[in-house]
Amino acid sequence: MHTKTPLLSTAGEASDSQGHQLDQTVLHIQSPDLRRTYIQTPPNVNTPQGSSPTSGQGSLGIRHPWIHLQVRNLGKDWSFEVGLVDTANRMGTLRLSTFQTEPKIKVRQGKPPILHLPISFPGASSRPLTSWATINLHLPTYLSQFSSSLLGPANEVDRAPNQTLPLPKGNYSHVSYVRVYATCRLRRIWFSDDTSGQQSTPWEFELYACDS
Repeated sequence: MHTKTPLLSTAGEASDSQGHQLDQTVLHIQSPDLRRTYIQTPPNVNTPQGSSPTSGQGSLGIRHPWIHLQVRNLGKDWSFEVGLVDTANRMGTLRLSTFQTEPKIKVRQGKPPILHLPISFPGASSRPLTSWATINLHLPTYLSQFSSSLLGPANEVDRAPNQTLPLPKGNYSHVSYVRVYATCRLRRIWFSDDTSGQQSTPWEFELYACDS
């Protein structure tokens, strides 16, 4: 993971039905400047346009179509983004933010376009502790939205003629990077091939007993 600015790592505790304490590492990411505070993997995502989808240095190259995030809402602005690549190696950035009010596409000079979508957490509950929220995204679904007539032409344009990268619109190939901004508590990010990623419990969430 790459950090643009320092972040705080804390250990969270939970209890199972028998009262056993379970320690888990949780990343607490907080800053008054959301744009400059994030974690990212991998650190280098400058994959050259036109290179092989799996050979670009600094690309995750994860081909699973579903991404899942477990986060805790801290009542602050929050955002995360995923770098998407189609089978023609056209790149785009999918960004979701709690402060975004409507879908927008931003085309930038010499950089992949951004599809910026709103996202919201469930409403506040009467429980003393805020529960974890699991976000599930089917990534191939969003590739066609970069060229959707319902959103375009691009709402925000920062470009010179013939200097923009082509919009991704082909079949899904892989994820190039993942970036999570402040402010939130991040428990886990994982990828899967199924619709929920929960057909089998992740091994670190299962309970184990000592041999007697």
